[in-house]
Amino acid sequence: MSKQPSKLSLRGAGRRAMHHRYEVAAEAGDGGAMLFLATKLAPDDPEGSRAWFRRAAEAGNVPAMYIVGLFIEPHDPDDSRMWLERAAKGGHNDARIKLGVQAQEAGDPTQARQLYEQAAQDGSTIAMFNLGLLHEGSDPTVARGWYEKAAEKGDADAMFNLGRMLEADEPNAARALWERAAAAGQPEAQERL
Repeated sequence: MSKQPSKLSLRGAGRRAMHHRYEVAAEAGDGGAMLFLATKLAPDDPEGSRAWFRRAAEAGNVPAMYIVGLFIEPHDPDDSRMWLERAAKGGHNDARIKLGVQAQEAGDPTQARQLYEQAAQDGSTIAMFNLGLLHEGSDPTVARGWYEKAAEKGDADAMFNLGRMLEADEPNAARALWERAAAAGQPEAQERL
């Protein structure tokens, strides 16, 4: 009588077969498979993981472009910027926001605004919040509008800043916003209450 394989050994065999299929697809140029392998290898083989992320980015995988841009930023800011720009052009909102922050820090609020607006149009509350911050000193009405949009989508930091803007003229509205922000864990709102 032959011994039946255990469920555990079958699961392991299934994982190995799946991994092999991803390797074959990655070697054939599938950027999604490359991204999967890069993610899978990250805990145990960081160098192998980085190599697959780069290959995926070079194959046109937009999330991999963003990740490569972040990886290499400390030691190669120019190449990092190139990857982030490619990811942003591919529609990656986190890349747009990262480039927007860099533009803002470099003293280019026009470029920052354009990048944040692109991400905000795609629904990024982080971009909406950043637009609020960007406009707060120069155009409080525009800043308020961006904070309102982000707050409507549940951004607790936007709720806090909007409450701060409303505090003098609309204290009840400000308090209601801070209560919502505090309930969402926003520390400054929790201190205000």
